[in-house]
Amino acid sequence: MKKIIYSIFSALLLANGLMSCGITTTEQVINPNNPSLSSVTSNATKGQLDALAIGQIGRARDGIDTYTQVVGTAGKELFNFNSTENRWMTELNGTKPLDNSNFYGGATTAFGPAVRQANTLIAAVANTKSVTAQEASGYLGLANTFKGLANLYELNVQYTNGVRLNVEDPLKPSKFATYDESLAGIKKFLDDGAAQLDAAGATFPFAMPATYAGFNTPANFKKFNRAIALRVAIYQKDWAGAAALLPQTFLSETGSLTAGPSHTFNPTNPDVGNPLINTSTVRIVGVEKLWNDAEVGDLRLKKLSVISPSISFTNGVVYATKYLANMYNSASSSVPIIRNEELVLIAAEVATQQGKTADATKYINIVRMAAGLKNYAGVTDKDALINAILKERAYSLWYEGHRWVDMRRYGKLSEITLPVAGMAIYDKMPRPLAEVNWDIANP
Repeated sequence: MKKIIYSIFSALLLANGLMSCGITTTEQVINPNNPSLSSVTSNATKGQLDALAIGQIGRARDGIDTYTQVVGTAGKELFNFNSTENRWMTELNGTKPLDNSNFYGGATTAFGPAVRQANTLIAAVANTKSVTAQEASGYLGLANTFKGLANLYELNVQYTNGVRLNVEDPLKPSKFATYDESLAGIKKFLDDGAAQLDAAGATFPFAMPATYAGFNTPANFKKFNRAIALRVAIYQKDWAGAAALLPQTFLSETGSLTAGPSHTFNPTNPDVGNPLINTSTVRIVGVEKLWNDAEVGDLRLKKLSVISPSISFTNGVVYATKYLANMYNSASSSVPIIRNEELVLIAAEVATQQGKTADATKYINIVRMAAGLKNYAGVTDKDALINAILKERAYSLWYEGHRWVDMRRYGKLSEITLPVAGMAIYDKMPRPLAEVNWDIANP
């Protein structure tokens, strides 16, 4: 593998834009996003480990645009009016067969580099004497947290196809685990990371981006780790486990609903700009029925601009909508990974599943009040409350990659209205062709 040399300062810029990191050394290290393994897995320097850690944070962003747009389309909450690629509207909506070697496979495969980065960092830490045991725990906690998150994104797309949980040796990967096994494996990555963060002391040995303010120490980063583990718990329908996790996260009944760590973007080279913004060829639009059904005065409608006349798509599928996404209007806009609003709605869901009606309505009303709406006044049996929570999640977490997964885990995909006759709703994306071919060649 060709070695591409960067200074630590340049590597940090590559992963995190204009983050102020206080680095003054000019030590040379391998590109942290595509490291030569032999250069870092044998007694790596602290500078190399720092660069790998920052590269890990940068890698965690990879694929977030394809992921949110694919799962958003699958759940019929948004469409990608792409003027150069009509398969966003045809194949992903079932009017033509899915292709397992197509661009939308990136909703799965784009997270592979983040897993590889984590495995590289873990291997480097295991074979160095350049840092203390406490410092090593900080690197490992970071790596396993992002490893769990990347695998969870993959699993959300692949569902019952499962994921490979062991790819430490890319030439000898494990077989695909079942859905339940995959969730259990992801839970273990996150639990290992949480234990390592507990042993990491008061500060990380590396700098963190500004968008991780409030989550830039091991103790606070662990709250982020536990929030992702909470997602896993509700996917597992482990309501007791989820209830135990809630107080370990950054859930706040009175805090900002936007609080949480975010991905950093910067269009200035060598970093990259926010890939979720609308461009001359890509326009992310809201499905009309979802937003037409929003309650009058719902402030979450501000996530979109209302366009007159409506925006139309006519290449292979004919559809028009007056809702154009405006959540991201700058190439420097950060993108949330998980927010307090999601945690509040998960708290409502857990309370509902445990028969705690008063708590469930309390959490629902926190979100509704923030949206400028009146308190929930509907039926309070379990089914009604779950439907109410799913409705709030649809608006609160729009374009964040949840609607399809939410409706699927409650067996409600068939309840999603098809915007155009002939469309279909899939429960998963096809396993990528390269993975299929690998298993054929390596039975």
